[in-house]
Amino acid sequence: MAKQRRTIPENFHEKIFALLYNRDAMPEAQVASRLAGSKAPTKALYRSLSELRRDGWLVRDFEGRLTVSTRVGALRVNPRGFGFVVSADYPGDDVFVPQRHLLSAAHEDRVLVWVRRVAQSPGPEGRIMDVVERAHTHVVGRLDHAGRSGGWRVIPRDMRQPLVWVSRPRDKNWHSGLIVTCRITDWPLDPKRPVRGEVEEILGEADAPGVDIRALMVDRHLSPRFPPEVEREAALLPGEVREADMVGRADLRSRFIVTIDGSDAKDLDDAISVERVGDGYRVGVHIADVSYYVREGSALDLEARRRGTSVYLVDRVIPMLPERLSNGIASLNPAIPRLTVTAWMDLDSRGRRTGARFTRSVIQTRHRLTYDFVNQVLAGTEKADEDLTQFLHLAEEVRQHLKAIRVQRGAVDFDLPEAKVVLNAAGHPVDIVPRSRGLAESIIEELMLLANEAVAGELIRYQLPGLFRVHDEPGDDKMDQFRELIGALGYRLPNPVTPKSLQSLLNEVKGRPEERVINSALLRSMKQARYGPVNTGHFGLASEEYTHFTSPIRRYPDLWVHRVLTQYLGQGLTSEDRERLELIVAEVGESSSAREREAMEAERDSVQMKEAEYMRDHLGEEYHGVISGVANFGIFVELPNLVEGLVRLEDLPADHWSFDPIHYRLTGDRTGRVFQLGQEVDVVVAAVDVPLRRIDFQLKLPAAPPQKKKRARRRR
Repeated sequence: MAKQRRTIPENFHEKIFALLYNRDAMPEAQVASRLAGSKAPTKALYRSLSELRRDGWLVRDFEGRLTVSTRVGALRVNPRGFGFVVSADYPGDDVFVPQRHLLSAAHEDRVLVWVRRVAQSPGPEGRIMDVVERAHTHVVGRLDHAGRSGGWRVIPRDMRQPLVWVSRPRDKNWHSGLIVTCRITDWPLDPKRPVRGEVEEILGEADAPGVDIRALMVDRHLSPRFPPEVEREAALLPGEVREADMVGRADLRSRFIVTIDGSDAKDLDDAISVERVGDGYRVGVHIADVSYYVREGSALDLEARRRGTSVYLVDRVIPMLPERLSNGIASLNPAIPRLTVTAWMDLDSRGRRTGARFTRSVIQTRHRLTYDFVNQVLAGTEKADEDLTQFLHLAEEVRQHLKAIRVQRGAVDFDLPEAKVVLNAAGHPVDIVPRSRGLAESIIEELMLLANEAVAGELIRYQLPGLFRVHDEPGDDKMDQFRELIGALGYRLPNPVTPKSLQSLLNEVKGRPEERVINSALLRSMKQARYGPVNTGHFGLASEEYTHFTSPIRRYPDLWVHRVLTQYLGQGLTSEDRERLELIVAEVGESSSAREREAMEAERDSVQMKEAEYMRDHLGEEYHGVISGVANFGIFVELPNLVEGLVRLEDLPADHWSFDPIHYRLTGDRTGRVFQLGQEVDVVVAAVDVPLRRIDFQLKLPAAPPQKKKRARRRR
């Protein structure tokens, strides 16, 4: 009869961990003695230690000393209950945590995990021993009354968050089904004890307009409101430019200067001028002088630094600066004076920069143009006055030269269409269309890139403590994986990789079914651009000198660059100024990079939420799509409207499916059927979870041909 294995009590695990955590390794005899206390260690104690060693929870070195292996990282909880602890110090080596070992840790908490290696397992396993930092102090969810004798509770929209019990309502309007925000007041480590909190705000009925996005804002810690001291400072700003504000500035109010933005834009922070000079050109990029109004160290400045960036959700903007600034005195509204910082760039006949200079200025734009209008004028389908028409065609001529230079040096130009969700007046999605991008958008992009490079060169030339926009070369591991992916689709990439070779690949796949798959995969393989005090170049743009200068209303690094540049242009930077700025510039770069990533995630979440809401109205409908991702748990399919959903492994045709991570395909062992990246398939919308932004598809496969019945053989 097989020997039954003893179960080591949970409290013994905790005692062992408490003894060995954060200490030097101990001899096993000393560990046993400490655990036994005043008594002599027993055989059972040594047996338990032996089992913990065998199971991998204890690490024994060559001298026989014991220790525990631990990590601190961010917990990512799967909706199915288990989680993974992710740490930047161990890339690609995430720690799997079974549900029973999650303690009371919630999604995105920073946790201390006890790690062990398990034989024949793809990665380490762990158990959470402590919550270092809670990621969320609030939960957004549905208010629910648990029967006559029960209390009130908040059922989270994101099931990875805890259910929270709340005190009795004071508001008689409370009823089950309301969406509320709840502040957690008691979050015990013991998962058997209830999490308790207080309802802070009733957002409204679940289907009320805007409630879903407001809930997302709470989840993402985004507030449209500014602290009182910030609002007080903003209220003291002038409503218009005064004569005293223009002293010492270049007066450009008579110049032909225009803004070109989206039709719904209100924070207009860049304007352009273009003129022919001899056989070359002079380009003026005029940027709102936000640093004139936002003084260093002020409440406005500190709040802008904390926010880092404006956040553009699907139906609203969470601004970095109060509206009195962003849409008012700093916005380059037409036909009124506005303070700016101007970058003048001289170009030769082929668009190569021959000189650059910078000055504080005052402008008065002639026109507030939209992308759609400019595109129509350039296409000849819309009329404009002669001066404006000539101006736009000259700007387009400059754009062609600048674009050709970028292509020649090998800049990577991702042509990834973005989804635009069309909402009705109630905030409900009624359509999803690709976002268009024409010549007008390209004109502004090229001129802004030109100015950003010129300003970066100035910062470097005079060794100013600026912030640079840096983009490092992709790592070898990521590029090797990308090579395997495109190799499975019949493409090759040289080694070492260069921006020009990547652009050649993108040109090769243009217009083919696998174009978006390869574009998306390459984008994921690239390192994320960031802000830093040292210029190391921008790989994707193939630019040796690059910064962000052109959007100080909505990006703090641009505001920082303005402040440094204008201070240098004015009275100059003293040694004390340089020392003060150099002490904090790296920290500002790191925080701005983090805020940018958070903003991008929030923006993506808001779009995906509305995409899920749109697809919920199309349950059961059929679509033709392309496989955009393959994993061991299923295949991702992208539809023509750019919505992506998952066909789960269990919903594939009955078979034993083998996952090939090198060629990104699933193969049925019995039938030989293959699903691989870039393959076109037909799907049906099967299920949608709007709060989790999850869309499930099922494959629509051709019916199997009827099998011929075998004739029964006659017995002879």
